[in-house]
Amino acid sequence: MLKVYSYDIKKSTYKTSGSFNPEEGLLANHDYINWIDICAPQEDEYKILESINNFHPLTIEDCRHFSLFPKMDEYEDYIFLVFHDICMEITEKLRKISDNEKCDLIGKCYNENFESLDAKTFELDIFITKNTIITVHQREVKAVNKVMDNISSGKDYFKRGRDFLVHEILDGLIDQYLEVAYAWNEAIELLEEEVVNESVKNISEKILTLKRNHLMLRRTITHEKDIIIKLMRGGAALGINKRALVYLQDLHDHISSLQDNIEINREMLATIFEAYLTSVSNKMNKAMVKLSVIATIFMPLTFIAGVYGMNFKYLPEIDWRYGYLYVWALFFVVALISFKYFHKHEMI
Repeated sequence: MLKVYSYDIKKSTYKTSGSFNPEEGLLANHDYINWIDICAPQEDEYKILESINNFHPLTIEDCRHFSLFPKMDEYEDYIFLVFHDICMEITEKLRKISDNEKCDLIGKCYNENFESLDAKTFELDIFITKNTIITVHQREVKAVNKVMDNISSGKDYFKRGRDFLVHEILDGLIDQYLEVAYAWNEAIELLEEEVVNESVKNISEKILTLKRNHLMLRRTITHEKDIIIKLMRGGAALGINKRALVYLQDLHDHISSLQDNIEINREMLATIFEAYLTSVSNKMNKAMVKLSVIATIFMPLTFIAGVYGMNFKYLPEIDWRYGYLYVWALFFVVALISFKYFHKHEMI
């Protein structure tokens, strides 16, 4: 699906369209700022994309396939960015409820449906020419939809220029990272409580899931932070408006804060995992102690039973009238003494 926004700088008005004709010359007309959004592109839309600005075939290929890492490519007359969108099953619900309700929802998901805290990433490709932004994505991106909704409700991003529109889209992506990180922070606190209370059921799976998700997000934002630094340092050469550099710095600050948060969480998860393994080991040791005590109590009983089970013809106690009862009494006394001894030394 294709959507086009064209902003007339002189008239301070914009128009939208569901189609794009390169022959209209909007991209060459610097009196206009354009935003072309292509969601779930079909083959004919890829051909339109190829015809817009003679984009390099490799960038078109990148749009067709998921790139594992965000990146930035600089060409003679445009910049190509690959960023990642991230989402969880419950992110939409989290946006609509209060902080207390968020904690309750995350706790419910933690206990009943932990898979809903698993995050997925999707690609957002951005072409930036002198007066045009082109966004390409295989599924709906919340950050893009939010900017579109704000434009429809009267917010004038175009008036401040192309770079501010890019900032709003990237800022929306980073805000989603923060929402996901918030949910993970709450889940880690619940993990800590479970390990402290020695409730270790399914904890290893939860820890490994969170570690995998943190690694994925860390890998994403590390590359995106490098891209933002490149845009800040090479702003003039890349045609970035000087006023927009302050907003890029704001993005850099947010992503740096998120990066610190992820590193702290990764360390906490490592500590929780060690505590979990220690707890499992302690439980195993307690079980082994109990089994050892039981075996030790039965050891003298087995010895006594073995002595009187020998097949010698003459055993002094064999002819005792109450020998059988004496042996059972001896069993009981020895077992009781052993039990008292182990109890006194807090082994059982």
